[in-house]
Amino acid sequence: MFTVNSELYMADSLNLSMAELSLRDSYAEWLPNTIIDCHAHCGLQEHVEFMERKTYKHMLSTFPSLSLEQSNAMRPMFYPGKIVRSLRFAKTFRGINHRKVNSYLLENSDDFDRIALFGLPDDIVYTNEMLSHPRVTALKMYYSNVEPIADKIYEFFRPAILEVAQALGIPIILHLPHSYVECREDLRQMFADFPRLKISIAHLGPSDFLVDGLEEAFRESADYPYLNLDTSLNNSAEVIKLALSIFGSDRIMYGSDEPLNLIRGKVYQHPEKGGRLITSYPYHWVNQEDHRCFGHLAVGLVHWHWLALNALREAIDSYPISVQGQMKQKIFFGNTQKFFGF
Repeated sequence: MFTVNSELYMADSLNLSMAELSLRDSYAEWLPNTIIDCHAHCGLQEHVEFMERKTYKHMLSTFPSLSLEQSNAMRPMFYPGKIVRSLRFAKTFRGINHRKVNSYLLENSDDFDRIALFGLPDDIVYTNEMLSHPRVTALKMYYSNVEPIADKIYEFFRPAILEVAQALGIPIILHLPHSYVECREDLRQMFADFPRLKISIAHLGPSDFLVDGLEEAFRESADYPYLNLDTSLNNSAEVIKLALSIFGSDRIMYGSDEPLNLIRGKVYQHPEKGGRLITSYPYHWVNQEDHRCFGHLAVGLVHWHWLALNALREAIDSYPISVQGQMKQKIFFGNTQKFFGF
């Protein structure tokens, strides 16, 4: 089993730089007083039973666990003076005992938070039974939790599970297996098969930058009335602006992707490998030779948490001042409260 010394990573992340402290103060003024984070991962180290090589080599493995206590302790660090509530669910990679994480969150989460069940594609009976739990308010499933890794939505969000979610009015949190544009036909089929299913598409796609066909894909799916999108870990102001212009501020929800938002990194152009990710900390999944050669590009970087907020702020600030306050209230609180039943 591959192991990760995430305590070192966490200690580094929670040592806020002067730039991050300045950003924190700025957002203490800009953010609304009450915030709902609709995309927060949680779980204990004991829930990680094994880690595959492909996971170990991926940034997903940076923080394989984050306890409720750790998460709650970070709130005043990143949202000082704010009331923060979270929609919590398990980390996504294979090797986590998702049944145990589900139980941990359902039994120990604060009453003012909400829980998204982590569904199991290979156990439809368990998943459907748990959807009736009184504390379950959403359903999360993930494309890499099946072998081979899913290419289509129905390969991990089984139709037999979606039928029950639709009947119970339980929203699903959908991380698309490919880009929004590539999943266009897949989404069209799901909208037709489940015309009353509430769907939250994570990470705005994930669409990290404007690509050909994204506007058309957004416009097509905007016709589906029960679709919202979350902004978790999306650092593109251009994509957020496009989503706001098409879906409106009533259907965009703030998400942090905690704890991945604690990474400090950015994409750079490697002279031979093309676009690569450089981070300020030499995590185990970072190519160490590349880090020695290009680590200077990461000097002064701030958490992805702030980069995502900067992108969202830039998008909102592009609208008239008279509507910005209402937009913030919807995106950071009202839309999620309504959609997920807070």
